[in-house]
Amino acid sequence: MAKSKSSDASSFLKTARREEIEILCKRAFGRIPTRVAFPGGRSRSAFMAEIGDERFVLAKRDSAGDAAIEGIVMKALSQTGLVPRVVRVVDEWVVQELVDGIRLPVFLDGLQDIGEREAILDKSLSALADLQEFAHAENLHHRVPRVGPDRDWSDGNLMRPRKIAEIVDIAPPLLDYGRLESLFKLNPRDFVKADARPGNALVCDDRIVWFDWEGCGRRHALDDLAFVLSDEWTAIDPETEDRLIERHLARFSRSRSQVEAFDYLMAFSVFHMMARMHRAIRYRYRDGEWWSREKCLHNDKIGVTPTEVGLMCDRARRWSLRFAPLHTLAPWCENLMEKLDLALPDQGAASQRKAG
Repeated sequence: MAKSKSSDASSFLKTARREEIEILCKRAFGRIPTRVAFPGGRSRSAFMAEIGDERFVLAKRDSAGDAAIEGIVMKALSQTGLVPRVVRVVDEWVVQELVDGIRLPVFLDGLQDIGEREAILDKSLSALADLQEFAHAENLHHRVPRVGPDRDWSDGNLMRPRKIAEIVDIAPPLLDYGRLESLFKLNPRDFVKADARPGNALVCDDRIVWFDWEGCGRRHALDDLAFVLSDEWTAIDPETEDRLIERHLARFSRSRSQVEAFDYLMAFSVFHMMARMHRAIRYRYRDGEWWSREKCLHNDKIGVTPTEVGLMCDRARRWSLRFAPLHTLAPWCENLMEKLDLALPDQGAASQRKAG
């Protein structure tokens, strides 16, 4: 008989991994778990442990110091009800409550009406802005490290279009890298979640819970807004994008003018999309085929699919036209879509769903 999803997953684990989990749970709870599961797959370090009638998530970080900072941040932010409660930190492990909910990308994918998607994204962005503001009130921005030094960010991300061009064998775009680098030279004074992609949010009845605070730090508040709006699983039409930007830009812009904040959002988002597209296209060429969309969506993987890469490429094309230094990216994106045989998103169908 096939085992159900609730079956004891420990029987499938290698001995060393099982022993590590048992030792960790004994240190954290004084007992071994009755059941363990790996919602993100057994290759990932985080796992769920059932201890008696309670369930917890245990996530391994790079160092005990990283885990300690995350524990401090989550303990403070959990007062908002928008972050899981931290139980304890054990060396490089963060032990937290298991929150029942549906990952935001999966929830969005199940909504046929664009208006409903807009409403849940509106709530998700409001929760993220609330968390940023609460973090500043608690002075957490003084207790977290700087995220992505400017030079490292520039070297890695501004070159993404060129790397994509090499993979698919097309000419790279001509960009004013000097002007773009100057745009991203900023004083990193804002608290940010950093990895604020929709896959790190749960829809829990009437609230949104943001989890995985490993990468939180100090940079610019607009980065979090960009992570949500430019993600491949944020499948909305251009009109909805504009309304969400209009409603939330001011809260994330901090001391920047609205014009300056908008330019920064467009540029940061476009290069964030390029980074995700680069990964997806690299996997597509490595494997010789696109991945299963259902597996990508439900296993919290990057969208290595023609639908999701096409959505990002079209959004990058449109947004590059809204900031002068990126205008040359628009025809380049069109060339890329033709090379990969990607169709434009069916915005007409989206509008029909909204009207219906």
